[in-house]
This record gives sequence, structure tokens and C-alpha cells, in this order.
Amino acid sequence: KYREHLEELVEEQTSQLEEKTAELEHANIRLQELDRLKSMFIASMSHELRTPLNSIIGFTGMILQGLSGEVSKEANEELRIVYDSAKHLLSLINDVIDISKIEAGQLEAYFEEVDLDEVLRDAVTAVSRDADKKNLEIRTVIQGGLSVTSDRKRLLQCVMNLLENAVKFTEAGTIELIAAKEADTLRISVSDTGIGIREEDIPKLFAPFIRLDSPLKKRTLGTGLGLHLTKKIIKNVFHGNIMVESQYGMGSTFTLIIPLDAVV
Repeated sequence: KYREHLEELVEEQTSQLEEKTAELEHANIRLQELDRLKSMFIASMSHELRTPLNSIIGFTGMILQGLSGEVSKEANEELRIVYDSAKHLLSLINDVIDISKIEAGQLEAYFEEVDLDEVLRDAVTAVSRDADKKNLEIRTVIQGGLSVTSDRKRLLQCVMNLLENAVKFTEAGTIELIAAKEADTLRISVSDTGIGIREEDIPKLFAPFIRLDSPLKKRTLGTGLGLHLTKKIIKNVFHGNIMVESQYGMGSTFTLIIPLDAVV
């Protein structure tokens, strides 16, 4: 009888295990379908949202350049608001799409030999207008002749994110961009004389949609995605890391650390 009871118990447990396995397989299939639908949605939104925004940016840019005739100073200022807002929204959409692609393992990387000097100059140029508005000086210290096997677009994106962050949270003084080989790594640092970060807030920096409390919070646009995305790109595309050093009220330094096997 004991043996019969044991066999019944094993049979019952086996049946339950098979049932749970079937449930898990069904749930896994459902999750894969949801992931596929999410990818389709992202691809669709990428086109549907980017296309009209690019039109807005393109046409307002043409008007601001005077290509459609002269406009009044007041209209120019209003158009500049439209232009900047559209650029900000497009940047947000691009960030959300990139994060979704990274999480789905679908972010494509295109590695080629890249002139690092040129990439860093382009990053500085991209933020120079906002820096000029605040009379900020951007200094660059770049080890000459560095050639990097890298994804140019993603490297530029990461450096720009750090520079934009520095400009946003620096009211006066300087921003310094330094790039050099050190030991077995390529290190790119962005230092500022901004408001700095409290020590207890540093662990929160790279969380998505987190904006730390600061005197400038209400006066700056942002979603809290820039640093989150930068860290994901550095880890997933370049297999590197990002470090932060900061003194509250004194400024911050963000350093991208990329393994030397990415440097020629």
C-alpha cells in the first residue's frame, strides 16, 4: 500500500509539474508576443513621431535663417521656442526608442575607425550655442592623433549627453573636456564648475526618469534619461563604464572608460 501511495503521489506531482511547465511555456510565448508587439509599436512610433517633428524642425529652421523672407524680432523669438521645443521632443523620443532597443537587445552598432578629435569637436559644437547663452567657456584637452575603432554615432551621443548635462547645471565658469589613453583604457572626461551633486544622490544619477532636486531643477528641461542612456550605451555597446566624482556646490566630473581593445 505504501508503494501504491508513493506511486500515486509521484504521479500527482508529475502531473502538477507538467501543468506548471505548460503554464510557463504559455506565459513565455505570451511574453515573446508582447515583446514583438512592443518592438512593432516602437518602430511605428519612431516613424510616425519623427517624421512630423523633422518637418517642424526643418521648416522653422529655414524661417529662422531668413530663407522664407524677413520676420519680426517677436516672431523670431516665438519661432525659436517652437524650434527648441521640437528639438527637445525629438531628443526625448530618440532616447526612449534607444533605451527600448537596448533592453530588447536590438540596438545595432556600426564599428569603424573614427577620428576622436573630430567626434569631440562635433560634440562641443553641438552644445556651443547653449554654452554661449550662459557665457560658459568650454576647454578641450585632447591627446592628438587618437584613432578609435568605435561606433561614431553612439560615442558622439554619449559625449554630447555629458556636455549637455554640464551646460545645463553650470551657471558660471568653465567646462573641460579631456580625452586620452590611460593604461589599458580610453578615458573621456567632462568636468564642470556647476552646482555639483550630493554624495547621497550619486547612486540615483543613472536611474531612468529621475531628476535630482537642485536650485536649477525648475529652470531646466529634462527627463532624467540622458545619463541612464549614456550608461547603457557605454556598458552594452562599448563594454566600458562611467564614473562620477562630485563635490556639492563645487562641480562634477563624469568619465567614460572604454577598454583599450577599442582603440587603435
